[in-house]
Amino acid sequence: MIKLLERFGLSLPPLPSTPPTHSPHHATLLQLAFIIGIAVLMHFQIADPAIGLFAVAVYALKVGLLIRGRTAPPRLLMMALTIFSLVLIVFLYGGWNGQRAGISFLVLLVALKFLESRGLRDYFVVCLILYFLAASSFLFNSSILSIGIVVLYTLAITSILFQLSDPTVQHWIKPFKSAAMIVLKALPLAILLFFLFPRIQGDFGFLPSQDERTSELGDSLVAGDLASSAFNNALAFRVEFEGNVPAPADRYWRVKVMDVEENFSWRVRSPSVQDFQRSKEMHSKLDLESGRIKYQVLHEQSSDLFIPYLDYISGAELGRLLLDYSMVQREPSATSFTYFGSSNLNQAIPAPAPQGKPQVESEPSAKLMALLSEWREQAQNDADLVRLAYGYFQQNDFAYSLMPEGLRDDNKIEDFLLNTRVGYCEHYASAFTILMRWLNVPARVVVGYQGGRFNRTGNFLEVRYSDAHAWSEVWINGRWQRVDPTAAISPERIEYGMDALMELWDEDGLNGLGGGTLSEFLNPGTGTRMMRQLRETWSNISYQWNKWIVDYDFKTQKELLSKFGFEGRNSAYVLIMLMFAAVSTLMLFYFWRLLPKRVPRSEAQRLYLRFIKQFDKVDIHKLPSETPREFAEKAITAAPQESAAIAQITDIYENIRYGEASSNSNDQIQELKRLVKQFTLR
Repeated sequence: MIKLLERFGLSLPPLPSTPPTHSPHHATLLQLAFIIGIAVLMHFQIADPAIGLFAVAVYALKVGLLIRGRTAPPRLLMMALTIFSLVLIVFLYGGWNGQRAGISFLVLLVALKFLESRGLRDYFVVCLILYFLAASSFLFNSSILSIGIVVLYTLAITSILFQLSDPTVQHWIKPFKSAAMIVLKALPLAILLFFLFPRIQGDFGFLPSQDERTSELGDSLVAGDLASSAFNNALAFRVEFEGNVPAPADRYWRVKVMDVEENFSWRVRSPSVQDFQRSKEMHSKLDLESGRIKYQVLHEQSSDLFIPYLDYISGAELGRLLLDYSMVQREPSATSFTYFGSSNLNQAIPAPAPQGKPQVESEPSAKLMALLSEWREQAQNDADLVRLAYGYFQQNDFAYSLMPEGLRDDNKIEDFLLNTRVGYCEHYASAFTILMRWLNVPARVVVGYQGGRFNRTGNFLEVRYSDAHAWSEVWINGRWQRVDPTAAISPERIEYGMDALMELWDEDGLNGLGGGTLSEFLNPGTGTRMMRQLRETWSNISYQWNKWIVDYDFKTQKELLSKFGFEGRNSAYVLIMLMFAAVSTLMLFYFWRLLPKRVPRSEAQRLYLRFIKQFDKVDIHKLPSETPREFAEKAITAAPQESAAIAQITDIYENIRYGEASSNSNDQIQELKRLVKQFTLR
């Protein structure tokens, strides 16, 4: 083509020359390999083990090549590994959607790119992918610790980029300091953009296949389910109260109501359209200002539609109230979220009376039938039946256990009530509810949380999955009333919470919940108090971080603007104006710092400038490139009669400016001042 154009007399501009480059240093590549190795090993916490093992194998192959002084394997092998990685992701995750599939793709991408890298440009691309991989960690965790790890990881990648760009071999400390300076300079700009960039409401659905939280309360309750959660210390939600804080025994957080029983197991009845229609009147009576207890809930990420409120609900900001007083939201939240609520200790919103005879699948045995008949003879009303059933658990040798025995499949309730008599909260709630239904008293099981750990440092309540609890509700005197049979067996669980039980748990079970052991828990020694205080302080820091940073959304941003007097419907425009003004001011400050600054002159310099200024009268000027000695020779030529004074002033000035520091420097300055003052050019 070029020769054809030349025949027609057309000439092309010269082709650009290849820029000079250099080979990456072996030490830098080993540092890069170390960073990638950390990413690959951390991936075992996220990905399928097969993905992790394949990434480790690819990484190990590259490290082996580097140690042997080679760069990359044959291209045919690279093609086979790439195709295998794509097939592996699709096979294990069923596609590309979802957090884990996307992160796995990035990890395999960086491992394969690192394996095939030969030149400087390839390693730059590897570092770029590592930046994306570091940012993707926020999809799983945004805690202070994870932020710190990501910052260190980013600094390490930036340091490696500095080393790759430098043809000279240097120690890693200097590039790391340069990377830290870049991050520090960018930090003010990042903070401004974080707080002032307009937050957009809504969910874009970037990751439709969110991973479910296995710790959440399920829609069914089988004996032993909640007992397994007793050892799960993961956080469910935090609560900040406004004014009155309910007593520990009143902290019942309602989530789900289960009224369908099948062989000592319960499940939630899915609400129908008619149920939503019937609950409209109840929902319309919700009022955040009507409750005596007001609070704000900071809930962790959840795939559940049911959200907790303190019993008994009177006002709600989020969710739809159902006939059973549970609250549901329209769609699960992929991130943590906040909402306000208000509650009373007694029901303020009446519910319609239950219709029909209570349904129960389990049948009482002859022994249990005799017990029920005895209660019917003693009771005058349903309230008496409730007291008799509650007293049955109090007066017999029932025990509370975090690891209850299994029950006979043929008749679990009889096995529990008459034989084992050892169970967790769901055993007692299930048994009590079934007894009530056998007695034709409307009853149901409520699942939620009870108690929580109050943080005095931050003045908020922490509710964890270990606080999951089940209790009963019975229809008495025209309303639903809470009855918790667990309180009859283990009042310490209700009064002091799961913290007391877990700290007193040992291999033999709940050993010594009474007497001195419980007293030691409630009145700990100095070391235990210090550990609790440290734990509360760190928990408070984490709470404030989540509240003001992780959950900083459109609503929080609007509240922040209102505190500074910026309110109204045009808040987005105000935010944009503030953002541009703040960013422009910061950029001007940065540019101002780059401008050359005037260096203050010493006293010796000022005296010397006063001396050379006298030669302006004879049109002799000192050039910037001239040394004091060169100017002195030029000045002596123009004024030979002052040669002695010129030479003496020059000698003293050079000795002060360029000579070694001495103890008589002040005397020399005084002598220079005297000579300059006496010097007169004639």
